[in-house]
Amino acid sequence: MAPTKDDDAIARALAETDEDLPDIDKLRRPPDALPPRPRRIVVALDTFADWFGQVLAWLVLALVVVVVMESIRRYAFNAPSIWAYDVSYMLYGTIFMLGAAVTLRFRGHIRTDLFFNTWTPRTQAGVDLAFYILLFFPGMLFFLIAGYDQAARSYAISERAAASFWRPILWPYRAVIPLTAALVMLQGVSEIIKAWYQFRTGRPV
Repeated sequence: MAPTKDDDAIARALAETDEDLPDIDKLRRPPDALPPRPRRIVVALDTFADWFGQVLAWLVLALVVVVVMESIRRYAFNAPSIWAYDVSYMLYGTIFMLGAAVTLRFRGHIRTDLFFNTWTPRTQAGVDLAFYILLFFPGMLFFLIAGYDQAARSYAISERAAASFWRPILWPYRAVIPLTAALVMLQGVSEIIKAWYQFRTGRPV
């Protein structure tokens, strides 16, 4: 179907107002500038992030179903459930945290583009490398260890939520924190490989 005038107007508006948004289609393409071995590693990690993001998207549908169903029960039949509140915040928190690795894959995390976009590709890559090594991986390692300790303790004492009468067990929800840290670090390996070769060659990867 041919694009309409409205479609063209929307495309122009997006081009004018969202020019700094990442090019998703470009980021999905394999990084041909990399040598064969690191390219295979990057493609494998990025493909896993893409697949995981598609699986995670189904949790959004589950969250919508829970919220809509609870709204109907509560306001149409005056019969709220005892489990919907816990399920909804656990689903939302899981989506928010586990989506961090996919967001990193598509460069969706906040950065100071006012300065970053004015630098050369080599300078951009050098700054990325420094922050990945000095802050990113140590910070994610801390979250991995601390999150694992919390999840293990929650499992050991059979911790339960106290926000509702349902009182579900909490350790699966707490386990999302170390899982998130592990997934983000895994994607970080892909990003640091890209940054390293961009720093060496001075060409965007």
